[in-house]
Amino acid sequence: MLNFPSIKIFDSSFIALPQRAVYWLEEETLLVTDTHFGKSAAFRAGGIPIPEGNTKDDLKRLSDALQVTQAKKIIFLGDLIHHRASKTPEVLSLLRNWLNANGEVEFTLLLGNHDISSDGVPEFPQIKVMHELIIRDKFLLKHYPEPREGYFVLCGHLHPGITLKGRGRERLRLGCSLFSKKMAVLQAFGSFTGNAKAEIQAGDTVFMAHDGEVFTVKF
Repeated sequence: MLNFPSIKIFDSSFIALPQRAVYWLEEETLLVTDTHFGKSAAFRAGGIPIPEGNTKDDLKRLSDALQVTQAKKIIFLGDLIHHRASKTPEVLSLLRNWLNANGEVEFTLLLGNHDISSDGVPEFPQIKVMHELIIRDKFLLKHYPEPREGYFVLCGHLHPGITLKGRGRERLRLGCSLFSKKMAVLQAFGSFTGNAKAEIQAGDTVFMAHDGEVFTVKF
């Protein structure tokens, strides 16, 4: 068992990784959402001079998650590519080389709004593309946080975050994965994504991956 915080949903264990991904133990699957690869390239295309370092760094972090878990599958819960302007030769080459170097892994993308607006990912035949996926007749995987009767939903899209308050009135906003009674909204993977205030209720569990560690808060 990986020595990171986890939660049990039905017959499955979900392990929160410091790389901002979640590992589904029984399915040997990494769940990753909102990578927004090439976001800085899209900004540069709009005239904002931001260096292209985040795609390479994020792919290194994804490799680390694969190495730690030895996952056989990666399911991207949407927004793999930020924008059609993100598809520069440099970004496409980085992604293509990374996919080829991990050819033993099965890749699935569940389309998000940014994937659709960026014309999908036909450049990467290694990735199977779907709108949603049902696993074990209990889990519904998709991009959007929409509940569905009879299923536990695993999704992204919201980039959830939580604000921590210190004794000296310090405040720190961290991205998080929010596990509620019927839904889990996972932490955005991309390093250039930001986050929004998570709507937390009593009984929820929050995992915060930050600076190489994972912190847990139960409400």
